[in-house]
Amino acid sequence: MNKMNWLKTILQPNYWLLSLAAALVALHLTYLSQADEPNLMSLSLLFWLGIASSIWDRRDKLKLESGVFSTFLGISLIALILLRSLAPAGYHIRISPFVSGLGLCLIASGIKRLHHYWKELLILGLLVLYPVFSGLLKAIDLSMLTAKFSAFMLWAAGFNADREGTQILMPTGRVEVYGACSGIDSIILMLCISVLFLLIVPLSRRQQAICMLVAIVLGFFINSLRVSILAILVAYSQKSAFDYWHGGDGSFIFSMISVFLFGTFCWWAYVRHLTVTPNSGEP
Repeated sequence: MNKMNWLKTILQPNYWLLSLAAALVALHLTYLSQADEPNLMSLSLLFWLGIASSIWDRRDKLKLESGVFSTFLGISLIALILLRSLAPAGYHIRISPFVSGLGLCLIASGIKRLHHYWKELLILGLLVLYPVFSGLLKAIDLSMLTAKFSAFMLWAAGFNADREGTQILMPTGRVEVYGACSGIDSIILMLCISVLFLLIVPLSRRQQAICMLVAIVLGFFINSLRVSILAILVAYSQKSAFDYWHGGDGSFIFSMISVFLFGTFCWWAYVRHLTVTPNSGEP
């Protein structure tokens, strides 16, 4: 009897959807690990955790009922992603998760209830918009702004630093701020994390604007600090240290510092005020 109940349980649609979702998430993270993009990997992990938390909180309110057309369309989208993943360059680490998520939503609740998943689709849509954000930041010449601010921080700290274009000049060395070091990835990472936070925590429009501004400023400031440190390492001929902090691991550590500071700000400014304190009459 227990075996029959167990069999009926695992044959329920929600368990099949959960298994399919877990497989698609695992596929995405596997390709990300091979792509050697630590910032995008950490961002994707936060996105998937945020989506899982959002779905879990609304699990009793979601109606798992889909029509034939919606189910067929959802299966077709997921099948397309799985087939493309068989090719070496067929899986797109930014677009494929959104298409997979859309397919899952169609299978789960159909086209008519697709709006119930607007938060989850928006979160995955941020990955699709990543190149758009990058293009906008490149258009404002972020390399020049980073070089100016990094040179200013060095001067303010007492170093003999000057600047020529995107080059930061020290008496015994120089560094040039290229596009990859301009902080584009750091700013986009912080912007996406701020949007994820705003989707989870209800805030006023003014608080939302402040939250996003703080995230962007932190991403720019921490990256500029990293560039300043790199200039000091070049000036003191610390090549091994420069290579580490200039590479993926060192850059990732600074990104995590930005995330930690942003999380601290959000907790201090917003989250701690939402904490429910128990009534004095309760045991």
